Formats: sequence, structure tokens, C-alpha cells
Amino acid sequence: MKQMVIVGGSGGLGQALVTALLDHNCEVTVAGRTKAADERARFYAIDALTADWRSLYQSIEADTRTPIDAVIFVAGSAVFGKTALIPAGRARQTFELNFWACGAAAKAAAEYWSGHDRAGTFLAILSIVARHAVPLEAYYSASKAAMARFLESLQFEYASQNIRLLSAFPGMLKTPFRRQSGWYGIAPAATDEGADVGKTAHAILGLLEGKRRARVIGWRERSIDLADHLLPGLYDRLVLRARAKKQISHEATRLSPGSKEPV
Repeated sequence: MKQMVIVGGSGGLGQALVTALLDHNCEVTVAGRTKAADERARFYAIDALTADWRSLYQSIEADTRTPIDAVIFVAGSAVFGKTALIPAGRARQTFELNFWACGAAAKAAAEYWSGHDRAGTFLAILSIVARHAVPLEAYYSASKAAMARFLESLQFEYASQNIRLLSAFPGMLKTPFRRQSGWYGIAPAATDEGADVGKTAHAILGLLEGKRRARVIGWRERSIDLADHLLPGLYDRLVLRARAKKQISHEATRLSPGSKEPV
């Protein structure tokens, strides 16, 4: 039985991954602040921002007597809106979790497997914004893009040891994530839209099992990604610039003294 460690498996995509892995007869350990809803998963309470990752991996293997085959980092933070209005401290919080904590977990996992002369997979669940910038998500996009490049670079150091450091790039998911994030200068947008987390979780399982090569998840996201390579800048000019202008203009009108919309 394979053992999977999920960092941030208490809700949304993390919870869907826990269920999907358990249904595939994997042993699942969730690490984070909140216990997983599925009681079949083992739980370790940690703060990802301050965690001693090597000690965590050692404790899990000692307690379960099962080697860790993969670590999936799902935990994430976001701040959206007009970049000039986002407080520096809030922006740093986004980077602390999305980049520094995820990077520390990846580095520790790679060193742990290397030190035990074992194969292993670290998978960071990022976002399509890591590959293609979108309006009003500057800090979120940058944190995810930085993590993707970090893992690509780190992979060169461990590739000869059969250690994989991967990124997955889903689009918006139908979860409370965007609704619960911080918004500055604009009203929360697209908070109830997105792809099904169950289908996304099964696509991620395909990556883990080597049955899927495409790391970008979702037909719309793959189309945008392909178009950006074939016709650089076209999607930005035709879609994203207009979207940003509309969002900013709408918010300015809503907040203006003569507006009939509620403030």
C-alpha cells in the first residue's frame, strides 16, 4: 500500500484528493491545521509556515511503519484586487505559504528520500496563473509562478535519484477559496465558478501515477496555455485586458457618489 501525505487536506481540492486516494487503497496522512473530514485519513497538526518538515516525515514513517511515496502540497493563500491597494504584509503572507512553506516542504522531502536512497514524488498544486498572468491577481500569480520555477530548478538536482518534483496547474475550482480570500479595490469575482474538484482530483492522481503527462488541468486552461505558446499575447489583448478594464470601471462606478448601486 502506498502512503501519501497531503498538506492541507481538510477542504476543497485537498479533501477531494484525500477521498480519491483512499478509494485507490492508498494510506493517507493529512498534515495541517484542520483535520480531514474523512476519518480514514491519519492527521498531524502542523502550521505549514513554521513546520519542521524533516521531523514530520520521520514521525509519519515511524508511526505508520510505511515509507512515504508522495507528498502533495495543496495548502495555499491568495489576495486579489488592485495591486496598489494590497497591503505589503498581506502580500507577504501569500508568498510565505505559497512559496516559502511549499518550497521548504519540497526541499525537505527531496533530501529525505535522497538520504534514504529512495524514490519519491513531491507534487505542488499550483494554478494556471503560474503559467499565464491574469488581471488583479499579481501577488497570487507571482507566488505560484515562483514555486513552479523553484521546483523545475530543484528537479535538476535530484532527477538522477528517481525523485520527482512536479507542479499541477488547475484553473478555478468550485470551492470557497476565492470567496474566503482577501479582496482589495474590487468586489469579489467568480467566487462560485470553477471546475469540479472530484474530476480535478482524479486528473492529479493520473499525474502521480504517471498515466497523465499534461500538468495543466482543464480543457479551457489547456486551450489558453496552448494559444499562449502559438500566438503569444493574443488572449491577453482580446480577453484579459477587456476583463480588467470592465472590472475596474464597474467598481469605480459602484463606489462613485452618484452611483445608484449600493456602496
